[in-house]
Amino acid sequence: MNSNRSLKSLALAAALVAGFAVSARADTGLPASAAADTTAGQGLLGQSYGTLTYSYIDLDGVSGHADDYHLSLTQPLSFGLDGFLSYDFVDHDFGHQNILMAGVRPFSTRFNWGKPFAEASAGFAWTEGDDSFVWEVGTGVEFQVTPKTTLTPYVQYQDAPDLPGDGSFNFGVKGNYWVTSQWALTASAEVDDDHNSAFTVGTNFRF
Repeated sequence: MNSNRSLKSLALAAALVAGFAVSARADTGLPASAAADTTAGQGLLGQSYGTLTYSYIDLDGVSGHADDYHLSLTQPLSFGLDGFLSYDFVDHDFGHQNILMAGVRPFSTRFNWGKPFAEASAGFAWTEGDDSFVWEVGTGVEFQVTPKTTLTPYVQYQDAPDLPGDGSFNFGVKGNYWVTSQWALTASAEVDDDHNSAFTVGTNFRF
């Protein structure tokens, strides 16, 4: 792993997250409970919801693939700041991996064109023979396409220093459509800088 690259990425992301947190707290919008009743509140930012998804991961240069089963819970901590907890079980031909993460996602509602956000999380990954601390930072924008539909392009950087391989940048876009006021369908596509790609389908549900 290139330690200088990781340290620079971490420092840049930390500054970005801090800036978004200050921006989000400076917003003078409605309280979270009121914002949920507006058109702008039909996305995922600022909502209490759970996520269940399945991802098919096409591994570049490998004949097989990986399956990622994901569960997460998101809860607003204050207006403009969400907290989340996630668990992933990744199954592939050469073993299994478990990833448990917790993090925060500051966002801004001051722009009419969308909700920019940043996120930072940390956790632990373990396999049959190895384990490692994991950290991740990212940023993106949630665009309200229709009252029930959002599209969210994003970029993330994730690293598990004690596992084989370097950290990677992930570039993707995800969509969310509220079928009812409590239940939504979600899908996404993602590619990393090692040319691995992931295709995801699943559901979000408000609570």
